Amino acid sequence: MDTDLEEAQPFKSLTDLYANINQIRSWPGIVQLRECAEYVYRGSEVSVRKEVMEKVIRENQPKTLVCHDMKGGYLEDRFLYGSNDYKSYTFYHWNVIDIFVYFSHYFITIPPLGWINAAHRHGVKVLGTVITEHTDGESIWTEILESVISVRKFANALVEVAKVYKFEGWLLNIENHIPTNDIDKLIYFVKYLTDRIHEEIEGSEVIWYDSVTISGKLKWQNEVNENNKDYFLACDGIFLNYNWTESRLSSSYSFAQNNQRSAFDIYVGLDVWGRDCPGGGGFNSAYALNLIRQYSLSVAIFAPGWTHEYFGSKTFTDMENIFWAQLFPFFYIHVPIYDNEEFETSFCNGAGRIYYHHGEIQREIQILEGNAVMVEKSFYNLSLQKPQISVVLPQLMLINTIKSNSDVTLENSQKPEVIVFETGRLIFTVRGKEVSIQRKAVPQNINCFEFSNIFSYNGGRCLKLITHDTKLYHRLFLMHIEFQQEMEAIIIYKGFENNDLIESYRTKPILILKNETGLQSIQAEKNLEISNKWNKCIYTTNLRTINEIGIAFSTKGICYLGDIVLRPKQRNFSGISYGGVDEAAGY
Repeated sequence: MDTDLEEAQPFKSLTDLYANINQIRSWPGIVQLRECAEYVYRGSEVSVRKEVMEKVIRENQPKTLVCHDMKGGYLEDRFLYGSNDYKSYTFYHWNVIDIFVYFSHYFITIPPLGWINAAHRHGVKVLGTVITEHTDGESIWTEILESVISVRKFANALVEVAKVYKFEGWLLNIENHIPTNDIDKLIYFVKYLTDRIHEEIEGSEVIWYDSVTISGKLKWQNEVNENNKDYFLACDGIFLNYNWTESRLSSSYSFAQNNQRSAFDIYVGLDVWGRDCPGGGGFNSAYALNLIRQYSLSVAIFAPGWTHEYFGSKTFTDMENIFWAQLFPFFYIHVPIYDNEEFETSFCNGAGRIYYHHGEIQREIQILEGNAVMVEKSFYNLSLQKPQISVVLPQLMLINTIKSNSDVTLENSQKPEVIVFETGRLIFTVRGKEVSIQRKAVPQNINCFEFSNIFSYNGGRCLKLITHDTKLYHRLFLMHIEFQQEMEAIIIYKGFENNDLIESYRTKPILILKNETGLQSIQAEKNLEISNKWNKCIYTTNLRTINEIGIAFSTKGICYLGDIVLRPKQRNFSGISYGGVDEAAGY
């Protein structure tokens, strides 16, 4: 294969763009954007595990944008067919975001295939980034804004790039001076690009970053006002800079109302690294998000990969889950639609120390010290990510935070501050970039779950369910599934551990399905032992519409879920075989 097909690459200049625009080819296996329901659920209701949740109209709620910025971009994620660096950053909180922006400091940032596929599989739009900076940026825009013809040429090229690579639009980030006599053409460019991409790509969006003003100065406003309104009104939304205040949130909301624009089109920047952002970012990012939502504004969360980039891969899973748990109450969970279509997940997040296929460890040949040996496969490939759970991991909300300077003296005053955080599941101490974690016993009155990479059925991880209260079930997925005929389901699970840590296969998962008519608890009709102590349960039901998927147990203990499949009922039930989607090509 040629290099162009193996790696995602940015366009670094106008010359680069124009020289290649007629030669770019679509990547293989791009996942189409999944449709989502017109309603959402409030994260505040999901996080407290409310039994009956209200469906609210999606277009009447503020939105959430995530802007991914990590070490310049195009790291291990650039490889179309993945790599073996399983410790790389993964993102799996798709059901609470509306738009994903892949960001770098190259001129034209094209989102890599893995990010497009993972986002689209969950119904999330993907935007690339156009960024210009400093004197180089001034030169680029001098050429683009030379005439109406050159403006249209550039905009048309951007539309073509998005069409070929099948993503939904652009974030425009101009961080350089623009001559005053070119401003009208710049506004025209924003409007023309927005109109053209709407014509060519359904549901597409163009978002302007709060940077250069209508006078041509690079001066961040941190609000919507007369200095940036013309750009805002020419496109689909504006991404505000991070140094806002409550009064600026209020004035931005009022400005939108007075100009017949939805306040939801204003994405208020939340810098997870904290740089002069209210609340200081990090694990206190919920402070800023709470304020943003109080003014009914959307949010643009910048660089949430902080959990990996700052603390490293060793503690990433814990830091990531804790970080997003704090924000979850302020989100809205969107609902992917499966219209007479199979739903299947193995909970794989697109990475793993070992790759499993139907419960079997996959190995590959490597040359070690001159000898060919079979070694276990590790993998990193976001295209292999399966549908992720819709709910927050329980017991991860912060219940106590203690800052300590007791070990700081005049001699060691440069030592980092020590902060102790406590959640219902663990206590972790942060000393600069170092983290130490102490796990707490699971309270005996709750049911909870966590991800496990000890083994997997397909991919690199599975879901560990911990049951203490058999009267309650584990809520996992919020979605809209519509079948034209009766449904059947398959659950792949691994040995149930009781309180004596004795494995038993007698306790089978109970499938919980909900819709507008109520909850249905479905017992397995068949239970088959397959491989490596994985079991397969088969269920049937006359339900044809499903809004929620959960799992319950009749016995206390621990169970590992490897795979869940829901699909239209097969005609020959007695001869049914497991038919989950296999996207393991290349591994």
